[in-house]
Amino acid sequence: MNIITQYKGLDSDVYILAFGRLVTNLGAMVWPMMTLILNQKMEFSASDTAFFIIVMGCFILPANLIGGSLADRFSKKWFIVICDLISVILYMTSAFISLSMVSLVIFTIAAMFQTLELPAYQAIIAEVTPTEYREKAYSLSYLGANIGLILSPVIAGFLFNRYLWLCFLINAISIGISAILIASKVRGAQETSREIGDNTEDSLKKTADKVSVIHIIKKKWELGLFLIVLGLYEGAYSQFGYLMPLSISASHGAKGAAIYGTVMSINCIAVVIFTPVVTKLFEKEFLYKKYSIGAVLQLLSFIIFMTVMGYVWGYYAAILVFTVGEIFTTIVRGPIIAESVSGDYRGRIYGIASFISSFMTGICEYTSGCIFDYKGAASAWEFSIAMAFCAAAGAILIAIVKNRYHNKSRYSTTLDQI
Repeated sequence: MNIITQYKGLDSDVYILAFGRLVTNLGAMVWPMMTLILNQKMEFSASDTAFFIIVMGCFILPANLIGGSLADRFSKKWFIVICDLISVILYMTSAFISLSMVSLVIFTIAAMFQTLELPAYQAIIAEVTPTEYREKAYSLSYLGANIGLILSPVIAGFLFNRYLWLCFLINAISIGISAILIASKVRGAQETSREIGDNTEDSLKKTADKVSVIHIIKKKWELGLFLIVLGLYEGAYSQFGYLMPLSISASHGAKGAAIYGTVMSINCIAVVIFTPVVTKLFEKEFLYKKYSIGAVLQLLSFIIFMTVMGYVWGYYAAILVFTVGEIFTTIVRGPIIAESVSGDYRGRIYGIASFISSFMTGICEYTSGCIFDYKGAASAWEFSIAMAFCAAAGAILIAIVKNRYHNKSRYSTTLDQI
C-alpha cells in the first residue's frame, strides 16, 4: 500500500504535469517509429537513417540550450503551452500531406518545439517540490509518461503499414489536450510567487546573476562529471530506439514493426509496475549509487539482447532488464541536477544535459548504423555494449568518489561541532 501512497502530498501541479505527460504519450506514435519510417517507408539504409536522424538532431540540438535559457527567464508554464500549440499545428499539417521529405521537415520542426519545452518541464517540477520529495515527483512524472506509452507503440505498429497519417493526427490531438490541461490547471512557481524547499548547498546561489553556467559547472566538479557520464549513458540508451528496431526488422522482416511495438509496450508496462516499487524500496539509497545501478543494468540488457538475437522471447527478457535500469537512472537524474544548482540556473543546466544527450545520441546512432550496414547487427551491438560499459564504469566511479567526498565532508562537520 505504501508503494501507492508514497505519491500522496505532492503539489497539485506535479499531478497535473504527470497527467499531461500521460495524455501526450498516449498519442505519441510518430517518434517511436521514426527509424522504421525512414528505413521501410522511405527506403533509407541503416547508415542513411542514422545520418538523417543526425541532421534532424543538429537542427533540434540548439533547442535544448535555447529552451533552457528561455525557461529561466520567462513563465515556464506558458512557455510549455506555446510550444505545445505550435507542435499541434505542425503535426496536423504532417497528417494531411503525403509522406515525403517535406513532411519529415515539418515533423522535425514540431519535434524542435517539443524539445524546446523539455528543460522547462524538468525545472518546473523542481520548483514546486520540496527537496525531500523531488525523487518521488520525477518518479510520478516518469510513471505518467510510460502509462501513456503502454498502448501507443502497439497501435502505431498496426497502423504503420496502411494508416501512418493517422499516427500524426493522434499525436497532434494528444499534445493539444495536454496543453489545455496545463494552461487551465497548472499554477507554476512564478504564479504562486514561491519556490518550495530549495535547499541547494551552493554558495553560487547568492551570486546567481553574476556568474555564468560554465563557471557553475567548473565549480561543481561532480555536476560536470555527471554530465559526461550522462552523455555516455544516453548515447548507449539511444540504441533502444534505433539499433533495436533495425535488428528486429532484419531478423523478422515485415513483422518487425509489430514485434518492436510489443517490445516497447512491455517496456512501458514494466515501467508502470516497477517504478513505484524501485522508488519506494530504494528511496534512502544514495542518488549516484542508484544511477550507477541503472547503468550496469543497461549494460547487462545489451549483452542479453545480442545473445538472444532472433528469438522474440529473448527480446522481452532483455527489455525487462533494460527497463529496470532505465527506472533507476530516470528517477534520479532530475533530483541530481536540481540539488546541484539553484533555481535560477536549473533550466539552463537541464538544457545543457539534454544537449549533451542529443549530441551523444547522434554520434552513437551514426556509428552503430555504419557498423550495421558494413559488418552486421552483431558488430553494431558490440559497439553499443562498449558504450554501455563506459557509461557504467563512469557512473560507478562518480558514485564512489561522490560518496567518499560526502562522507568526508560529514566527518569534517562533526569534528568542527566537537
